[in-house]
Amino acid sequence: MTKKETEPTYEEMITELREIAKQLDDPNTPIEDAVKLHQRGMTLIQKCESFLQKAELTITEVPQSSESQ
Repeated sequence: MTKKETEPTYEEMITELREIAKQLDDPNTPIEDAVKLHQRGMTLIQKCESFLQKAELTITEVPQSSESQ
């Protein structure tokens, strides 16, 4: 992904994780590919967790901002 491209959405990352899971469940997936898929999956999981943490912060900050007005 180049700098000009946008980050995938949460939904796109989840879709890719599901595809990775299917490929990892396939006994015909070569071990080298499985290792690469696992690494990609772990990266996507970290990005999803980060997205959710940011979303949680945004949600919890909104009521506090409204109360101060």
